[in-house]
Amino acid sequence: MARIIVLDKYTADQIAAGEVVERPSSVVKELVENAIDAGARRIAIDIEDGGLSVITVSDDGCGIEEEDLELAFQRHATSKITSTGDLACICTLGFRGEALPSIAAVSKLTVTTRTHDAMTGTQAQIEGGALVAMAPAGAPPGTSVTVKELFYNTPARRKTMKSPATEASLCGELISRLALARPDIRYEMRAKGRDVFYSAGSGRLADAATAVYGAAMAREMIPLDFTEEGIAISGLVGKPSISRSTRSHITLVINGRYVRCTPVTAAVEAAYQTLLPQGRKPVVILSLDIPPERLDVNVHPAKLEVRLLEEGKMAALVKRALLEALRTKAIIPSAASATHRKYQSGLVMPQFDTPIRQERFSGLVQSQSGAQIIPESKNSPDVTSTTPQPYGQLSESRFAGAEEEPAGYDNQAVPFPELQPLAQLPPLYILAAGEDGLYIIDQHAAHERVLYEDFLAGQNSAQSQCLLGPVTLELDYREAALLTERILWFTEAGFIIEHFGGNTFLLRGVPSRFPAGQEKTIFFDLLDYFREKGNDSSRTEFFDVLAASLACKNAVKSGEKLTLTAMEALLRSLSGKANPFTCPHGRPAVIKITYRDLATRFKR
Repeated sequence: MARIIVLDKYTADQIAAGEVVERPSSVVKELVENAIDAGARRIAIDIEDGGLSVITVSDDGCGIEEEDLELAFQRHATSKITSTGDLACICTLGFRGEALPSIAAVSKLTVTTRTHDAMTGTQAQIEGGALVAMAPAGAPPGTSVTVKELFYNTPARRKTMKSPATEASLCGELISRLALARPDIRYEMRAKGRDVFYSAGSGRLADAATAVYGAAMAREMIPLDFTEEGIAISGLVGKPSISRSTRSHITLVINGRYVRCTPVTAAVEAAYQTLLPQGRKPVVILSLDIPPERLDVNVHPAKLEVRLLEEGKMAALVKRALLEALRTKAIIPSAASATHRKYQSGLVMPQFDTPIRQERFSGLVQSQSGAQIIPESKNSPDVTSTTPQPYGQLSESRFAGAEEEPAGYDNQAVPFPELQPLAQLPPLYILAAGEDGLYIIDQHAAHERVLYEDFLAGQNSAQSQCLLGPVTLELDYREAALLTERILWFTEAGFIIEHFGGNTFLLRGVPSRFPAGQEKTIFFDLLDYFREKGNDSSRTEFFDVLAASLACKNAVKSGEKLTLTAMEALLRSLSGKANPFTCPHGRPAVIKITYRDLATRFKR
């Protein structure tokens, strides 16, 4: 083993910088939080090339005294604590004294500052952690920090950065979170000289939420105000109608600091457990005011995580606060939510919830031989009727034609048993007889698989259907950046999207066979996919996600009645698929009980 030595200052600074400065958004976070601690009421952020070329953060805070400026770039120099006792009651966002020296160690940094009672300001230039020059300079009250050529002296770190558009979107997402954490501060962000984000700084959380999410989503959020045992919980709680597919829209603020805290996030999801379908996540802006001695903020180099001293108690309070807000505002679920009801085991037999309506199956269908089939009832209502069809009057048109293979997709079917449908077991299952036993088919999972593979088979010739009226999409900065970056993929899939101005877009068309009323839900799910995957996303995976989402929304649901003819059409379609035994999400679509199993059960 080599002898133990003390690392030189340059190497130690590089290691420390790697812990605090992960990417451009880390620099933006540290500089903006310093501005907040300085009492700023207006903060402007300018970035170039996603922050890799230039980051400038300017504020109107208290500024730095001339004699303190050089000291500010020494490690562990801070104005926010003086002793270990202060760590138990930290009320500022920064306190470690690591941010400025860490940023300066991996960039070419210029800081210009002036206190409100000084006649002139001071400017300092630092390169690679070394002070190059310091001189008087004219400046308005406050501080402006410009970071150029980030990671110029750490090429390995620079190579791991994502595209400029992705890095810029991460910076924009961070500013959005900080605006929600401190709505009393006005934030202005520009990228390549273009305004991309603005918040009024009115002090009203609703105004900040409107700036981040748009007016339509902000209107669907309920104010929260709860106080108990010295803990104040406030914020905005989204109605179930604006749920998302990831946790990206759960914003947690503790004592004015945007943080991640797993127990509190779990409590938020638990409060929505019976209000949202499986896999959906709420939209929540939650702010907790906790006595400083009841939490530890000194557990993460970038101060992104905190540790609560009474996690269970805090989580219970959060859940109760959310449940009270949701109950008192009398959220009324739509009638469509009945299709998501879960059946409980017991003495009462489950019944069909949703008789399928004729308009969903109107029109002629094609048999396997290509001959036309006459509509099954001469007295069938027209396509605008809403009269429920009685049991046994369903057409197979919803499934017919699916077994025809569109060109351009290598859908090689696997061996599938020849099945004869016998009956439908409410609310979800088809019972079918096979040569070797009884087969039970999940009608929703089976139909999902059929629609999923059909969509992928036709992706090379995707067709669009125009909407009667455009759907307005109010995006946050990162969502707008992600959409702009991947607009060709959306176009190839059949979406017709028009830029309306700022971060607002108009959705004028969607892929054919798109479920009506689901335009926003599926579109935002796709944006959430890009948010999660970043540059790791691929065109193939994007189409897979879209196909799975469309299939799930279009497939027959639990509680819908099928005729024997419709069951036969579904099983014929399923038998021609590449993977007929699971749905696109991996759940089983078919299970089998062999005759041997039955004989064993009946003691034969």
